[in-house]
Amino acid sequence: MSNNNYVVITHASGEDFMKDYVALPKNYGQQNYFDRTDIRKIRNTVFQNLDDLNEKIHFVDEIRNKKVLIKPNLVSVYYKMGFKDDEYPESTDPRVLDAVVEYVKQFTDNITIIESSGRGMPTRTSFKVSGIDRLAKYRGVGLIPLEEEPVERYLLPKAEIMKEMLVPKILTEVINGDAYYISVPKMKTNLYTGVTLGFKNAMGSIPYNLRQRNHNYHIDKKLVDILYCYKPNLVIIDGIIGGEGNTPAPVDPVQTHVIISGNNSVETDRVATRMMGIDPEAVPLITEATKRGFGDETVTILGEQKVTPFRQADQTLLSDYFLSQFPNVKYFVGHSLSHAPKLDSPNGVSRGMVKEIEKACVGGCLAALRQGFDMFYYEGLNNNFEMAVFLGAGSEINGQKYYFNRDGEAFTKEDLSKLNMKKLAFGSCTKNLSDIADLYIEGCMPIPTASLVAIHKLAKQPNKLYSLQNKQLLALGSAALKMRGNRIRSVKKGVWIDCVPSYFTDDIHEVPELSEEDKQKDFILWPLPELVGKDKAELLSDVKKHSF
Repeated sequence: MSNNNYVVITHASGEDFMKDYVALPKNYGQQNYFDRTDIRKIRNTVFQNLDDLNEKIHFVDEIRNKKVLIKPNLVSVYYKMGFKDDEYPESTDPRVLDAVVEYVKQFTDNITIIESSGRGMPTRTSFKVSGIDRLAKYRGVGLIPLEEEPVERYLLPKAEIMKEMLVPKILTEVINGDAYYISVPKMKTNLYTGVTLGFKNAMGSIPYNLRQRNHNYHIDKKLVDILYCYKPNLVIIDGIIGGEGNTPAPVDPVQTHVIISGNNSVETDRVATRMMGIDPEAVPLITEATKRGFGDETVTILGEQKVTPFRQADQTLLSDYFLSQFPNVKYFVGHSLSHAPKLDSPNGVSRGMVKEIEKACVGGCLAALRQGFDMFYYEGLNNNFEMAVFLGAGSEINGQKYYFNRDGEAFTKEDLSKLNMKKLAFGSCTKNLSDIADLYIEGCMPIPTASLVAIHKLAKQPNKLYSLQNKQLLALGSAALKMRGNRIRSVKKGVWIDCVPSYFTDDIHEVPELSEEDKQKDFILWPLPELVGKDKAELLSDVKKHSF
């Protein structure tokens, strides 16, 4: 790797930054907004940070009069949406994004903000709720919701999981070197990957169905695979207000007051992770990227690596914390995956061994289920309901499948059927229990909204996100209708905007045989076939069913 990689850390101290860190106020764009001391401080911190980085790598020369794509992290913009608090630092601070856009605009007028929020949260809603739509208008820059864009296909010969890669057409300009790509993530913890920073932000740049494909224990490898196709030219991590907890569920604010930037996404993420009080070597996403050569051990780090400990994501339903949140939820897990622990007997299984069994699929159904419970908890509803939750296909021992509770007690399917409470079988692996469950949710992993909807249904409590307590309900509904309509029209015209759904299985997509020469390439353009027949019907059906 080149030794011309730098990470720059700039601290913004001495101000209260807790005002408007999720959504821009109504007076954004007026002088009294820009005169605020916190706004000036954020702008100056961003400008100082980028000036210092430019002094080392001269990135301004690369963006001058060039097309620049800026991608924030707007997986969900939680602002007055029916949760206990009005706002949560889930998404990129629009004040930071505004300063980044203003800085870049000194050198080029060809700027577009791109994003695709999490499924169930149309990006148009995220733009409106955060005020980024007003930001784009004020600054005179483009704004594109990527889930509505046509896609191109690439084959990634070196990829371990995501060998087929679909990319919104605007990002093909990054692949071809015709556009400069800036990732602006939030500094926060994450249920699926531990942390979610610079190169993890790319998950929001690929289409919905591809995003869900292999979104399970393969997730770390899958995210690293994207780096073969394209990577950020520049990462600017928004650490003005960090987020700790269970992203994509609401997270709590951390007063970090820092901007971290760099031209190597892995090393920039490594520094930010360390500054969150988390050992980067304990984060599989970072170690996987390092193992494949995307890091740079010779990177130069400028600035103080001040540590502000973050509460890490609670990636389990076995923790005391989860038990304190939901004291009457009974949880049973068992896995027969090839990498899951092999047991000789259902007896004498320790709590530690149950945790190892559960870890066999951290990045999929487990995290999706934990997210749903956490979102329910942040709605402030009655959490004393009884429910039994099943996860996995069961641990096979001498031809019999067993599920284990948090104390290591073993249960057969017959035992589970006798539980006198509502039962949720979550994920495709639990299909063998679908006949004894009150609700079976298919998917590997299921669609993101499935767990929360299921919990509300079985707990028999109303969903605040779909009530008038959600002040963004109108924006959510209107954006969903517009997004759905645009996606349907594209598919009907034969335009690929996604791959056909394949998130109910754990298969790795098949690719053509390659020559030895092609196997050495990072990516190969792989044109999609004409969208007709079965493919068109399946994609159209999926778009109609899952656009909300």
